[in-house]
Amino acid sequence: MELQNFKLEIDPQGCAVLVANRPEKLNAMNDLSWRELNEFFTWADTAPEVKVVILTGAGDKAFIAGADLNSMAKKKSTDCLGGSGQRALEKIETCSKPVIAAVNGYAFGGGCEIAIACDFRVVSENAIFALPETGLGLLPGAGGTQRLTRLIGMGRAKDVILLGRKISAQESVQIGLATKCVPQDGLMAEAQKMAAKLLAKGPVALRIAKRVVQASMSAGQDVGMLTEMLALSVLCSTEDKAEGVNSFLEKRTPNYCGR
Repeated sequence: MELQNFKLEIDPQGCAVLVANRPEKLNAMNDLSWRELNEFFTWADTAPEVKVVILTGAGDKAFIAGADLNSMAKKKSTDCLGGSGQRALEKIETCSKPVIAAVNGYAFGGGCEIAIACDFRVVSENAIFALPETGLGLLPGAGGTQRLTRLIGMGRAKDVILLGRKISAQESVQIGLATKCVPQDGLMAEAQKMAAKLLAKGPVALRIAKRVVQASMSAGQDVGMLTEMLALSVLCSTEDKAEGVNSFLEKRTPNYCGR
């Protein structure tokens, strides 16, 4: 893909590493960045060469330090109605491939919202999450009020959003916002290790399981249980299910085909 504000590398196993690449601006998101994020995940959703995505930031100070305020200062009320940030993060959340955020340094504002739209968050010891928008007379407008509440609960979400409290790397793991905290120099290795585990799973099972888990947030348990049962019945008819069961019985590594 032709990207200006991101770098992209895809290894032969199908792990795509997407790097927000504006270190001189602490990787802050401008209008082009949001468009490119949307375009990448629209493409990655169906690209056969992509099986797992790792999203991170260039440099050692920031994952993504929020919105570029030079861009934000020019926005009028009608500019926000397009919901470019919400659309881009919806693409991340609904992507058929697992998405890992490798969070180093600041994950403020839009950067925090991007991280919590991913399936997993691995953080370095210097990571800090914050949604400081109320201090600017704004609110998190790319899904932060919704996703953070679902991740850490309403009380903690109000603490972070209304008071602007920062969450350290260690606390992010304690409250379930992040999966694991590691030294900064081991962050990408940990994210790659998680990606390797995901690459070893059945891709159809991962895709459907992700959808079923997400559906549980907007449905009652009875509907969720029915959805789960129907999803399981679909998986039982796939070639991947046959390969997974047979490889286990034959004590060999499965060779999934994604069908």
